[in-house]
Amino acid sequence: MATEPPDHSEDNAAIANQEHIAVLELGNGAWHKWRKDNPDLIPELGGAELDKMGLSGMDLHDADLRGASLKLADLRKANLRNANLTGADLRDADVRGADLTDAILLKADLRSTDFRKSVLETAKLAEANLDGAYLDEVDLSDADLTRARLVEAGLKGADLCGAHLLKANLHKADLRKATLRRANLTGSDLRKANLQGADLRKVNLSGANLSGADLRKSRLTKAKLTKADMHGTDLRKANVRGTDLQAAKGTKKL
Repeated sequence: MATEPPDHSEDNAAIANQEHIAVLELGNGAWHKWRKDNPDLIPELGGAELDKMGLSGMDLHDADLRGASLKLADLRKANLRNANLTGADLRDADVRGADLTDAILLKADLRSTDFRKSVLETAKLAEANLDGAYLDEVDLSDADLTRARLVEAGLKGADLCGAHLLKANLHKADLRKATLRRANLTGSDLRKANLQGADLRKVNLSGANLSGADLRKSRLTKAKLTKADMHGTDLRKANVRGTDLQAAKGTKKL
């Protein structure tokens, strides 16, 4: 029997439905049948203890997983489209190849989580902690990473086209050959970040801290650098056509 969708607002504490957890624990086959038989039912798994659980290939689209604990869980190739993982703990989880399109991961703990080959297009990751996360070649286009922590995160070859990274912390992040075209990095921390060969066309870096960052061979055309800190930034062989470097601080000797 279909139930009313749970309230996904952050102010309400999520309480897991024990019946739903029981079906989940039966494995992929039973879970898939249950979802097929109850297409209008929203899985209520908020606050559930799912550490180290094998959830590979599970259909968890639209699921309420607010505050759930998924540390070291196996979520490879899981369907998490539009799932609500606000405040969830996925530290060290394996999420490779999963579909998290439109997923809500506000303030989620994603430290050292492996997202390689997954899709996070238009996902909401504001204030999430992604320190040390593996995001190489991940699709993060148009994702919201406002005030997110990505210290020393691996983002090599990632697609961040149109992403919102306002005041995000990308200190020492690996962004080699990443696509950041039209991304908004206003006020972001990119100190000592590696952006070699990155596509930074029409990116907004106003007020960003790029001191000590490596932008060699990057495409920095028509970028906005108003009041950006570029002391010690390496721009050798970078394409800066159409970009006013003098609008930034620390570029006089470049």
